[in-house]
Amino acid sequence: MKKWLITVLVLTNTIIAQVTLSDINKLGNTQLDLIREELNPTSDSNSVTVIEEEIYNETSKDNLVQIEGSDELDPIYFGYNFFNKNINFFDNIPTPSNYKLGPGDEIILSLWGKTNLRKSLTISNEGLIYYENLGFISLSNLTLQEAELVLKNELSKIYSTLTDNKDQTDLMLELGSLKSINVYFTGQVDSPGIHIIHPFSNIMTAIVQAGGIKKEGSLRKIQLIRNNKVIETIDFYNFFIRGVNNFSDIKIIDGDVIYIPVLKNRIEVSGEISRPGYYEVLNDENIADLIHFSAGFTAYASSTLILTQIIPIEERFSDDNAKTSTIINFNNKESITLNNGDTINVPTIPTVDLEVTVYGRVKSPGTYPGINTSLKNILDIAGGFDDPIFRQTIREDEIIILRQDRNQFYSKELKVSYQDADQFKLETNDKIFIYENINYRNSFTYRIEGEVYKPGTYPINSNKITVGEALALAGGLTELSSERNLSVKQEFTSLDDVGNEIITSETVNNISLDFEIGINSVIIASPFENVVRVEGNVYNPGLVTFTKGYKYPRYIELAGGYKSDTLKNKTYIKRANGNIEKVNGYFISRGKNVYPGDTIVVPANPNPGNFDITSFISDLSTTLANIAAILLIVDSNNK
Repeated sequence: MKKWLITVLVLTNTIIAQVTLSDINKLGNTQLDLIREELNPTSDSNSVTVIEEEIYNETSKDNLVQIEGSDELDPIYFGYNFFNKNINFFDNIPTPSNYKLGPGDEIILSLWGKTNLRKSLTISNEGLIYYENLGFISLSNLTLQEAELVLKNELSKIYSTLTDNKDQTDLMLELGSLKSINVYFTGQVDSPGIHIIHPFSNIMTAIVQAGGIKKEGSLRKIQLIRNNKVIETIDFYNFFIRGVNNFSDIKIIDGDVIYIPVLKNRIEVSGEISRPGYYEVLNDENIADLIHFSAGFTAYASSTLILTQIIPIEERFSDDNAKTSTIINFNNKESITLNNGDTINVPTIPTVDLEVTVYGRVKSPGTYPGINTSLKNILDIAGGFDDPIFRQTIREDEIIILRQDRNQFYSKELKVSYQDADQFKLETNDKIFIYENINYRNSFTYRIEGEVYKPGTYPINSNKITVGEALALAGGLTELSSERNLSVKQEFTSLDDVGNEIITSETVNNISLDFEIGINSVIIASPFENVVRVEGNVYNPGLVTFTKGYKYPRYIELAGGYKSDTLKNKTYIKRANGNIEKVNGYFISRGKNVYPGDTIVVPANPNPGNFDITSFISDLSTTLANIAAILLIVDSNNK
């Protein structure tokens, strides 16, 4: 059964997403064996098993439709935000060239040259102006330029110089004060009723001034009604999607009605589509039109669509079966009839295995296209085999390829040399392992520090070297140190939970001159310290001056003696080189030598209320021993 650690590397394409190239480049032979063992459990590699974990992170799609010029976001319904904005008009807006004159407009007539005059005229409800000596002139539904030509022709009857090239009179027509118009809004508009609209307005800006369209309203069959007749039907999708403006030239006049009917068919589009949302479709439109409205497929869209339909009330037998779902091909888009409430989902195309993965001792490990290519091509692209120095660090005689069987297990392990790699054809999902020639790269050393005559870093030329041999190569110990002051730090390599190498250094206790050091070991020759440290349950813990010949009990006395509740039998001495020596028994402790740099540790009883039989016996033994010694002295004196 596999030991669950945590994924060392994600196998297949997700390895690149979770492990950086620099991490892959650091993979040593041990890590390569770990990966091989996971892919192919029958491999001969002796390694800790790792678990393959596949993670698919799909890039989230933004379903919000943001309308240019609006700070609002509509997450569902397409097109309505075009009407959610504020429009401010000013009196000095230039008159549009296509503006058609109508009832209530004031025009300013200017004549200069042979004849000079300036007169204001207002167009009547019938679209007429009245001019002295001429009568009524119709200017309704004319642009200013067209009206100038009409007036020039009419006024030339009384001002002949308007057509005389020698003694000429010039004519200019301007738009004076504008009269706001009253327009009625009915149907699915946010603020139905009569609204005062700016006379330059078109149907779209008029709807904006009326507050916009409700979500239930149609954007594609908006009607302009005049004198109870529909004079124009506007489909705003032409403008929103194709940029076709076919409504600006339509003049709105006082008393017009703008009617917003209820939409009949609204379809939801989701999935791999550029602009997911709800769209209004007309009776003669199909799925192709709907995909066009939603800005087309993404690059990952499937040609197979999922259509979920609501059966119309008049066609269903029971509400228990009011929905149906169908898988359709986009090529059959014209044959599908869409109903209100239908949903079209565009699935993502399935993943296709196209790559191979390179691990280990190459310059650029990672994934590469693996169709119709040889092993040599991939190795050359991964780099390192054309670099004469780098190539010497590669074990090119044995490149391992793990290949899947028909059950998708990596049960096949193939060995190929670089020399034969050109003849080896790869298959998708192959895993290629390039091992390192560690004998070429590794330089094994150790270091010696402290009180030696030649401290520094030394090579390990053989598999074994002792502390004594290392000291001899370093010129031996100075007079400020001794063998008791020697310690060794040994380097250890282990793997963390995710398979990364962790290098730690630990002190080795109880060493001798015959101790064999390892790679990257550090030998430390500490200097003498002319003090002894007493720690723990004494009255005056700290440093005590070292005096040659003083035994263990004397240093306890110099530190103030034992406190109550002391575990005397647990007292120990920590030597300068890290060795631990216990102090047991009265006579043994009396003879225990203490050296410079030693530390005496006196532990306290963690449960002072409990009777310590061991300490009692120890104290009793000490007392009896003292009594026996006194009796012997008295007896010898009596003799």
